[in-house]
Amino acid sequence: MANSFAAEFHDRAVDEIRRRWVRPGDWDPTFRIAPNQSAATAKATLDAMLVRDFRVTPYPPAEEYEQLLARVQHWVARSEPIQVRIGYAPMKNPRTVDHTMADWAEFFALCHLAAWHNKVQAVYPPGLQIKIVFDDSTVRMANRYSKAPMRDYMQSIARLIAAMRYENFIVGTMRQSSFAWLFYFGLYQLAELRLYGWERDPKNKPIIEKMLESARRNLALPDEMDDERKERLYARAAHRYRVYWEALQLSGFSRSGHSLIAMYLDGDQHHIRQPAAFHLRSVGKQQGTQPWQGMGVLHENGVGKLVPVVLTAKRRALMDCQTVSLPELLHLPNFESVTIARDPAKIADSTPVS
Repeated sequence: MANSFAAEFHDRAVDEIRRRWVRPGDWDPTFRIAPNQSAATAKATLDAMLVRDFRVTPYPPAEEYEQLLARVQHWVARSEPIQVRIGYAPMKNPRTVDHTMADWAEFFALCHLAAWHNKVQAVYPPGLQIKIVFDDSTVRMANRYSKAPMRDYMQSIARLIAAMRYENFIVGTMRQSSFAWLFYFGLYQLAELRLYGWERDPKNKPIIEKMLESARRNLALPDEMDDERKERLYARAAHRYRVYWEALQLSGFSRSGHSLIAMYLDGDQHHIRQPAAFHLRSVGKQQGTQPWQGMGVLHENGVGKLVPVVLTAKRRALMDCQTVSLPELLHLPNFESVTIARDPAKIADSTPVS
């Protein structure tokens, strides 16, 4: 059974991975935009960045669009790549995976960023220049996780970028901890004061409940701990997350300079929405789950295609999952094989009747 499964899916998996593994386009650094074409090119560039294949949220309203356009125009007027900083968790969710380093979820997410870059290059040759910003300070403050799994994950992302040969448009990584230590000099205290009233306002209860549910999904606690204590710890983690985000917004770091901000999901995971940000799909069009929230797999969609998805523990329990050995593609941990996930009902429907 295992051999027949491997024989059936190995070549299909390799073909799909290679198809997704697009080469990021290069550009001639001597390229110069004509001054009379700058405004029109900037608008065409922003419109390319906002196509539905890469955007989660509705099209931005006019005021937000103009804010995004102003930053794009800054780079186009200089004939330079559009600088984008994309927020990234510093570790895999320990509630959903049993390893600490990048896997196919991050691979497919980087592939989708390369496709985004190439989409922009079709109208503006310099394309994008992306820096990954790990919010290690947020996660460490909110969930009290140790540094070791964060170090494993962040280093593995850097190795994966190099192995995929994506350094020409993903220009490294940085950590929020490189500047967040400044928040201890008054910003955290001010954030606590501002949140005191905010958290007691009844109209904010829905977002507080939503953030509490997020804490339940992200904070790993011992199974034997009683439910009442777990709920207290989840609530405290969600509060600390708000304190950090409030301090970050007060600092202005996320709005400084001319870089554009991008993040996965729709921004509703924060109690203060980041203004004028891109909200991106993760591993492909119609896929929104953040790559660190699960394991990257190829899902047989029932119509003959293998589609990259991020499989959380809850969804994995509902799928028929089998692995296919792939030693020839990437020589990194977690890439020796790929999981093929199938809906058991669809498998049954496609099984021939003897």
